[in-house]
Amino acid sequence: PPASNAPFRGGKGSLHEGGVRVPTIVNWSGRLRPAVINEPLHMVDLMPTSLALAGARGSSERPFDGKDIWPTLSAGQPSPHEDILINVEAFRGAIRKGNWKLVKIALLPGKTELFDLSKDPGEKQNVADQFPEIVGDLEARLIAYAKEMKPSEWIKAQPGFLGAQGKTVFDPDFDID
Repeated sequence: PPASNAPFRGGKGSLHEGGVRVPTIVNWSGRLRPAVINEPLHMVDLMPTSLALAGARGSSERPFDGKDIWPTLSAGQPSPHEDILINVEAFRGAIRKGNWKLVKIALLPGKTELFDLSKDPGEKQNVADQFPEIVGDLEARLIAYAKEMKPSEWIKAQPGFLGAQGKTVFDPDFDID
């Protein structure tokens, strides 16, 4: 049976905090003081941070999605992220900016959820109707990420699985209207 991630909503595979919030422990004797960091960071930050600490960097032709989070870990500086993409797929996505989190589900009938994680970490109160400007900003950011995304190699190898609907996934300019 699934585990309880209380007080957070959802579990593995979910876009909600119970499926995406992961505790991390970083230990480096002599370089890091014991501390609790509550800034939003992302697992994709590990590679650019490790490279920066080693005095190296990635290729400008293949930039990393993550950022160097060493100042956050070592000196308690704010997260280097303006927003954090939680996930984007053809039918759902989620993004966080500060304490605001948007979850979009495109499966009919569709759903837009907005949560203020500082007041509602369990994602119980959808406040999307109360903050349309924040929904608009986060939706625009999510769509921009979706347009950058390349289709999954697994999905591309499954034309029989997708059938005629595949055009909506593979054609970024497909006009659903």
